[in-house]
Amino acid sequence: MNPRFTLRPVPRGSRALRHSALALLVAGAPPAAWAQESLPQVVVSASAQEPYAPDSATVGGKAPLRLIDIPQSVTVFTEQRIRDQNLFTLGDLMQQAPGVSVLPYDGANPDFRARGYSLEQSYDGIPAASPGSGTQEFELAIYERIELLRGPAGITQGAGQPGGVINFVRKRGLRESRLSAAVSAGSYDNRRVEIDAGGPLNADGTVRGRAVATHQDRDYFHDVTNDRKWLGYLALDADIAASTVLSLAFARQVDDLHSGSMGLPAYLDGRFLEVDRSTHVFPSWNRLFWATNESSAEVAQRLGEGWEVRARAVHRTVDKFYKDGYPSTGVNRATMTATYARRAAALDFQRTGADLYAAGPFSLLGRTHHLVLGYNWERRLASNRNVTYAAVPNVNILRPDSVPEPAGDYARGNDSLVTQGGLYSQARLSLAEPLTLALGARVTRYRSESRAIAPSPLTPFVTGARERGEVTPSAALLWRLAPSLNTYVSYADIFFPQALFDASGRVLDPRVGKQVELGAKGVFLDGRLNASAAVFRSQDRNRALYTGVGDIYTAAGTVEVRGAEFEVGGRPLPELNLSAGYTWLSTEYGVHPTLEGSQWSTFEPKHSLKLYARWQPAWMRGVFLGGGVTANSRLLGSGVAGVREQGGYAVANAQAGYTFANGVTLSLAVNNLFDRTYWARVGGLNTYNIYGDPRSVLLSARWSR
Repeated sequence: MNPRFTLRPVPRGSRALRHSALALLVAGAPPAAWAQESLPQVVVSASAQEPYAPDSATVGGKAPLRLIDIPQSVTVFTEQRIRDQNLFTLGDLMQQAPGVSVLPYDGANPDFRARGYSLEQSYDGIPAASPGSGTQEFELAIYERIELLRGPAGITQGAGQPGGVINFVRKRGLRESRLSAAVSAGSYDNRRVEIDAGGPLNADGTVRGRAVATHQDRDYFHDVTNDRKWLGYLALDADIAASTVLSLAFARQVDDLHSGSMGLPAYLDGRFLEVDRSTHVFPSWNRLFWATNESSAEVAQRLGEGWEVRARAVHRTVDKFYKDGYPSTGVNRATMTATYARRAAALDFQRTGADLYAAGPFSLLGRTHHLVLGYNWERRLASNRNVTYAAVPNVNILRPDSVPEPAGDYARGNDSLVTQGGLYSQARLSLAEPLTLALGARVTRYRSESRAIAPSPLTPFVTGARERGEVTPSAALLWRLAPSLNTYVSYADIFFPQALFDASGRVLDPRVGKQVELGAKGVFLDGRLNASAAVFRSQDRNRALYTGVGDIYTAAGTVEVRGAEFEVGGRPLPELNLSAGYTWLSTEYGVHPTLEGSQWSTFEPKHSLKLYARWQPAWMRGVFLGGGVTANSRLLGSGVAGVREQGGYAVANAQAGYTFANGVTLSLAVNNLFDRTYWARVGGLNTYNIYGDPRSVLLSARWSR
């Protein structure tokens, strides 16, 4: 059975908005003073039902809620769907996520954008800011599900971008013994092994464990590149009292990428290179190495009367090293030459986060409501040492190994330290039988500091951006048209500090991303099918604009984003599981001295469509067929309209497989079925013009008991 959320009833027993929302943080009475009456509580249980129509999520809040009760666009990928589609990495999964654009970056770790902005992350609800582009994430084998909320999530995230948040929900110890193993082999010497085992560790099941391990060794269609990656994960859950559960987990992943590709340069006239997709312009000595460790702990305490307290903490360390040579100029069409830059760097990154919250029902004016009160905190320190070597001119890009590998110590070093903490609250108030008012607020303290470290001359920390008491509100009105059909209108925002100064020497006010969303969500066919539709409009205000004088800026710029999303997922027929999502997106500069009215996010298409279906006909017992399409309209990226851009395109995938009586499933997947040639990313003159993967196949065998 697959862990997922189910419903279990609990026994009865603008500025003005930003400041008025503070009242939520101090309102209320002790839980014991409230009546013992409750809304239905969502708890985690095991069920094999509807992996394509999950009913609940925790993203954007803390206590699990039905998807139709969350007044923003949310998509949940369950463990079974992740297995069905061979979604090994976050990049694989985000290719299937409605409203998300995947931007290849360093050959292994892409960037993700939604609604005009990069996506934030949280781990079991603990907010975390990314250390930069191309950040490595653990393989999906250690997660029970991935939750994606599109739009601002400032209540729980604190500072961040308004595009949305990815919440990673890790696997826990199992109450029933389970063992599964998978082996895959495919194009470009792609080989992968996965083992997942768990169950009770004592006779009465009060101590439970789980272990996951994966190993992958693969080349790419530009066959100079090789990537070797392994992952280990251990989880332990213990009932240390009748109402108290302690959870511990540790994960380690190592990724060693040799001669990875950051795409192709362009000709000096701005046009794409006229070369084969397999062309590789990077020296074979290029290397990117990641080692990521994460330890986490959680204590969950049931208080009775429907209340619960959870305390969570996570500590992640990342060791990153890279040395590379890459084109730093466009390519001379006549000679096929460019100048190559060379560099090396080592990054040591540490993040510690904690989250404490209480959630439960209370009674007021004869109706039952729900409240969440919490505090979270994060500290992240990035220590970087790097060196830039002498550039090499007039290199034939088709012979990149003519660029000599440099040697020499690091020349510079710096520390970047960010700390933030915030008190937050969310209340769901039942106004009348069909109406619910959801109000939330957060008060955040934020501080960023930096200093030079060896081999640079050591300096003290200097404060950059700093915010004290920044208030982030949210509000939503939900109208229940039927037990399984809601409409809503919601407001949410998030802030992003700016370390720039105005004419008086003051740090600029933070950017504020504000969104209004109007939508409807429903559950149909006795819970087998989810459907949602939403329109949204957001404004990114207080963006820094250069005054033209010294280092003086003004917080006057704006960006406008509008869009619509439609999503359906589930089992409309007994033999068919499907997921489909369509997004229309328009982004443009508002107030800006030169770009007003022009497109803001050129890396996201105006129209995108993502489809996947899996059919298991009863008359062909054991057989399943699957397939999907990803389609995008025109992409400009960093290119020039009419010169270097990608027109609209669609990529199709297909699957077929058979499940034997002994529990072994054999499947064959074909990606880019019709071998469509397209640019997955349009970059600049020197790099990041990246071809999409050509047709490839993957043969997998999975066994479980």
